[in-house]
Amino acid sequence: MNDTPSFILQDILTKPDFIFRTHNVKIDKFIIQKNLPMMFLAHYDSLPDDIKTQKPLDLSLLKMMNEKVTAQEACRILELPAGTIQAATHIKISGTTVIVCDDFPLALHLSFTNTAKESQATYHSDIDQSLNAEAGNFVFAGNVNVLHKSTAKTLTSVDFSEEEYIIEPSDGYTRLPNAHALSTTHTLNTLKDNSPQALSYLQQSIQDKIMSHYHEQFGI
Repeated sequence: MNDTPSFILQDILTKPDFIFRTHNVKIDKFIIQKNLPMMFLAHYDSLPDDIKTQKPLDLSLLKMMNEKVTAQEACRILELPAGTIQAATHIKISGTTVIVCDDFPLALHLSFTNTAKESQATYHSDIDQSLNAEAGNFVFAGNVNVLHKSTAKTLTSVDFSEEEYIIEPSDGYTRLPNAHALSTTHTLNTLKDNSPQALSYLQQSIQDKIMSHYHEQFGI
């Protein structure tokens, strides 16, 4: 009879009995630029209602709705004074983090980003506030690697189809199959949405890393 205790990875991530901490955060991609081309419709949607009433979307404008233009070009197309459409600040953050549960022990190497799009447009005048907010909007996606060394515990991942994958004890990381990586990132993203405090330690780490990276890169 096997008396080795068994644990489900996705359950461990959501139970308060298992305390995680941030081991590290690394930034792979960091973009912050003003007035990149956006879909014409996005510029139009940013206008106040009174201007939209004056400049309704006629057939010629609708044909351009998916074309990427700058704020200045959108003003010219709509025959509006320069500066009527505010230029957005575009932010893209991608990176990796390792979180650790010392008591298990267990470590997860995860990828995160603030948006699945090329970048997120923000119109806030304070760049620091915009950047800090976007850093806090991180979501997990992509590969998940698990470090599980203990031979005294059986660790299993369960995907959305209830298929099980045993994570064998190893001195190195085990990359989860795609379906199990998706189940894991979904579990963490749902936890972040429904119980923000549970991942507040990681949110603070990511925000601190992003702000430090920004200030170092731009000498601010």
